[in-house]
Amino acid sequence: MRNVKVSEIAGAVGGRLISGYPDILINDICIDSRVAKEGDIFVPLKGENADGHKFIKSAMEKASATFTAEDIEIPDDGDSRKAYIKVDDTLEALQTLGEYFRKKYTKKVVGVTGSVGKTTTREMITCALEAEGKVYHTEKNFNSEIGTPITLSKMNDAASDIAVLELGISHDGEMDVLSRIAKPDIAVVTMIGVAHMEFFKTKENIRNEKLKIISSMDENGVLFLNGNDELLYEVRNSMPVTTKTFGIGDGFDYCAKNLRMENGLSTFEFVYDDKEVTVRLKQAGKHFVSDSLAALSICAFLSRNVEAAAKKLADFAGQRQRLTKAACGAVVIDDTYNASPDSMKAATDVLSDMECSGKKYILLGDMFELGDNADEFHASVGDYMEGKDVDVLLTIGEMSKNIADHAAKSNPSLEIKEYRREDMEKLTGYLKEILTPDDIILIKASNGMHLKEIVEQLEKDADSE
Repeated sequence: MRNVKVSEIAGAVGGRLISGYPDILINDICIDSRVAKEGDIFVPLKGENADGHKFIKSAMEKASATFTAEDIEIPDDGDSRKAYIKVDDTLEALQTLGEYFRKKYTKKVVGVTGSVGKTTTREMITCALEAEGKVYHTEKNFNSEIGTPITLSKMNDAASDIAVLELGISHDGEMDVLSRIAKPDIAVVTMIGVAHMEFFKTKENIRNEKLKIISSMDENGVLFLNGNDELLYEVRNSMPVTTKTFGIGDGFDYCAKNLRMENGLSTFEFVYDDKEVTVRLKQAGKHFVSDSLAALSICAFLSRNVEAAAKKLADFAGQRQRLTKAACGAVVIDDTYNASPDSMKAATDVLSDMECSGKKYILLGDMFELGDNADEFHASVGDYMEGKDVDVLLTIGEMSKNIADHAAKSNPSLEIKEYRREDMEKLTGYLKEILTPDDIILIKASNGMHLKEIVEQLEKDADSE
């Protein structure tokens, strides 16, 4: 969105320019008045705690334009370099603006959604496709009904051969909106878990909402489903668009076979169209294999160079399960970005499968937005500890007590320590005391638990040594 006139923006969203020159140029969208700058259009959104319209005045001290759904007092200073566009609804205007720029994009668009793994899958698809071209993709967490339009607004700014967009939802009806404005040509659904169960109540409801990613596809649309997910596999033949499956094992359109560890790398054969390509990943765990399968499947479907894509994936690092070190030299697996029961279980497998000459610690905190069955879902993580090669379980938070209680029953040899949420400093101090250079600790919880602070403390101490 570079050098776009406010008159074009007003016309795109069906708004009315009520003040300012029509040829004022806009370069970016801003939703936070505190970071507004010249060339921005400020979008005042109504949230649970505040109405952005209250901050139009402060935003316009720097911004060049603003939407408004309310009758506001426009400064009578004769400055026509500031544009005010009246719209019926500012969120809808933002989304319509994103849709406007999406329609200008002439290359294929891949949309990625799912309860677990969508960010890593989106990153891996981007990485694999970059083996042969330039890829525009979602940055940071701009994947929501607010973030996606901002992502779309920038997709024409630089040349690219294809776009990969992450689409995230938390409430019923959001995916219809995201599908309409992002209009993916190819869609990927990674897995159906229990994230946002508080709002959707059942996994079937979550699946049905995720599958609305195809609601704005035309007859040429293609849907990729994770065949290892039973809820997705059972609907593979009932979709109104061409549907492909990928999975670990036989019976899928695109398969991963002969999973093994070679020289510390997750290794498998990617099998498609009677061809085989050996793939090696730095990441441990079947969920990373599944994510890479989605990427390779799309490359194969688009007749891209799969061998080149596999080589690119061999260097993939990603944002999740970042490996760092504590001051003492212990390996820290930072998986604090987010958590669900499925991803916690997958993380447990990763730690259990790792080689370690010292002790294996796993620190788990509360998971949010799980609804009325939150205690049950936390307990299921504790039950999953049965037979796992983990030495010490640490939990923090009120709900994670259920993890500890059930882990004590499922794995009696597991040493367990429980902490309250307000004991973060105490827990951090304990870790500094007991971790040794031979140990590994995996840290995971919902982002709202702020366990990243523990990782940062350990990293900070390591950097200062």
